Amino acid sequence: MKSTHIIFTAIAAIVGGLFSFNASAHALWLEGDAKSTKLYFGEYSENLREASPGRLDSIVEPVAVVIEATGKENAVAPIRENGYFAIPTGPTGAVGATVLVQALKQPIREPQGENPGPVSKRFMYARLGKGGSLPLDIENAGDILRLSFMGKPAAKAEIIIIAPNGWEKHLKTDEKGEVSFPLPESGLYVVEAKYELKNPGEFEGKSYAIESHKVTLSIYK
Repeated sequence: MKSTHIIFTAIAAIVGGLFSFNASAHALWLEGDAKSTKLYFGEYSENLREASPGRLDSIVEPVAVVIEATGKENAVAPIRENGYFAIPTGPTGAVGATVLVQALKQPIREPQGENPGPVSKRFMYARLGKGGSLPLDIENAGDILRLSFMGKPAAKAEIIIIAPNGWEKHLKTDEKGEVSFPLPESGLYVVEAKYELKNPGEFEGKSYAIESHKVTLSIYK
């Protein structure tokens, strides 16, 4: 099995999953050029990038895999800087490389307010490039975006495309987990999707009822 997959012991719980998206929630995303790749936390549509000290510190020990153009996979540890995590891409730089990030140690989220929902455990992912795979994944081929969870198409799920100027387009995947949308202008697009499923568990001594998975795909046009 690829190193970029997570092994879940309760795959059958996928059947009871519920797709949802919260546009106001923070996400991880990747930005890169020929020399470096950076992992940000915030809201791309609002040009908000959290800093350290600050909310960037809420991201606990993210892990990354860099897949070189030759197909070689290298596990790397992102380095926390003031406003992002630096992703070491090796001596060849980021040219032609795919970068996959997973933040799996996020603390249990306690519901707030008068009508609190169930306690949830967050799993956060980010992709730049086309190689490898993530548990919740968005892949692109031309004007086609494909969303999958644990390798299976995510049908009737919401995908949000965020343009370089912050403009958003909300779309629903078809039965194949696909949507078609041309990117109208040059720059960095960030595509977001979220998947939640009832799969009770325990993390760091605290119980949770819901797994909440969120992924972004960074596309340069």
